[in-house]
Formats: sequence, structure tokens, C-alpha cells
Amino acid sequence: MSENKKDIQAFWGALYDSLYGDGDKDITRDELLEGLDALEDMFRLRRHMAVVEMPLADIRGKRVLEIGPGAGGHSALFARHGAIVTAVDLTKVRADATAAKFKILGAVDCVAMQGDAENLSFDNDSFDIVYSNGVLHHTASTETAMDEVFRVLRPGGCAVIMLYCKSSWHYWINMWMCGGLLKGKAFGDKNWLGRATEWGGKDAQTVENPITRCYTRGGIKKLFACFENLSLRKGEFYFYLIPKLGRLYRRWQIKHYGTHPGGYLVYGEPWPMQSPLERWLGGVMGFAWFISATKPEKDA
Repeated sequence: MSENKKDIQAFWGALYDSLYGDGDKDITRDELLEGLDALEDMFRLRRHMAVVEMPLADIRGKRVLEIGPGAGGHSALFARHGAIVTAVDLTKVRADATAAKFKILGAVDCVAMQGDAENLSFDNDSFDIVYSNGVLHHTASTETAMDEVFRVLRPGGCAVIMLYCKSSWHYWINMWMCGGLLKGKAFGDKNWLGRATEWGGKDAQTVENPITRCYTRGGIKKLFACFENLSLRKGEFYFYLIPKLGRLYRRWQIKHYGTHPGGYLVYGEPWPMQSPLERWLGGVMGFAWFISATKPEKDA
């Protein structure tokens, strides 16, 4: 394994410990089921791709590959709705956390394993759906990972992918102007965006995020050039991400709109509820590209 991928493993393993710690390892069946109910409700409120581009009512019996399951919340939700889920993560602790949730659910047809998105250990045409939420823009080669997504999808199968949006408020104002330009982070450091993103949880950051990429609409079209029926939708806008002022807004936001317990399984803490304005702005200048595309039929 390359040093770059070892650095990726180290960062995401440390972030898992910071976000979830021992609490995730000790989760009971009742807590998991309650958490999954809350997670699904949160996704519906946010119009997340896990319920929009990938309707849960349609996945029973489908072979689903999730690349980068995090702590396993998304994969467990799909398993609960009857999908036959395979989850692959470069970081062992995250694969283990996902496998533990499958075991708690009694999802005997679902498996989680350590693996590399750029070199998947599956045959061609193996899955009905490949799902990945905010992961492939952190790989050493997103292009290689997308080639693998295409390879393991069956003809007519669907890729449901979230990648960060460059044509967004968060990239140009919060990240580039405030962090990259005013703080000088973008000068002399090609990975300034990685160093400025992703950390959270209870622990002080001791390792750096090796890679983060953001994409324009044209960049997404290039990545998905081999697919058909490409659909792009923006989402996820939060005022609390604005540097400095955002901390004040977050306090006001939680006081006025409250928090949602659906955040526990995926963030290790409740999700601060968005205002109606933020939900609308997400569709215009959000930081997430919610993407769906299909692999062409072989005889097409």
C-alpha cells in the first residue's frame, strides 16, 4: 500500500475514534433500530440522496455496494429495507463498525470488509447499485475509483454518488476566500483544501486529511462520461459553516430550530436542524452534488 493511502487510513481512522469512540461499539439492537428510524426521518427532511436518488421502497432484494460506509449508518439503513449490502472501506475500524451493525440487525446476507475503492475485489457486473456518500473525492485517484464503480455495476445498474460541489457558497466563500485567500492556506500547499476539511468530534486533530477535491458540473460530466441518464442535484447549505460568525449562528439555530437525533449514527451527535432558507439555498448553492447515473445496457 502506498504511503498516501496509509495517510488516508490514518486520518479516517482517527476521525472515526473522535466522532464515535466507544459509544458506537456498544450500541444495542434497540438503540440501532431507533437510530435508523431517526436517520431515515432526517434524510427525508434534508432530501438526501439516500432517500431521493435511491428510494428505499425500491431496494429490497437489490445487490448494493456502499463504498466508504463510515460507521455503517447508511449501509444498515439499506439492509433494514431488505437490500443485500456489501460495504467496503479502506479503514478497518469503519468496516468493522459496519459489520457489527449488520450482525446486530441479523442481516446475514450483508457483509462489510476492508478494501480499496480503486481496486475492488469483485467481478464485473456484480451489483445493482453502487452507493457512495462523500467518499470518492478523498481517494488517491477519483477517476480510477469511478472506473471501478462502472466495472462492478451490472448493465442497467445505477450509481448513486455524492461528491463535493466546487460551484458552491461553501467552496468559494467559506473555504477559498476566508481560508485559502485571507488566511493564506491556498498558497504553496496543493492540499490546502484537504487540510481545511472534515475534522470533527471530541478529540484534538493530530493527523491531516490527505485529499479533498471539489467538482464543477463539467467535472462531474467528465467523471461520468461512460454512464448515461446522468442526473445532478445540489444540496446541503449551512450558515454555521461560515468562519467565526457561524459559531454564533449555530447557537441561535439550535435554540430556534432544535436538533435531530438522526445525526447520531452518521455524525456521532444530533444534527442541527436547517432553516427553510438554508434548505432552499442548498438547491441553489449547496456543497453537495447528489448524482445518479446508469451503466448502459450491453446491447445498447
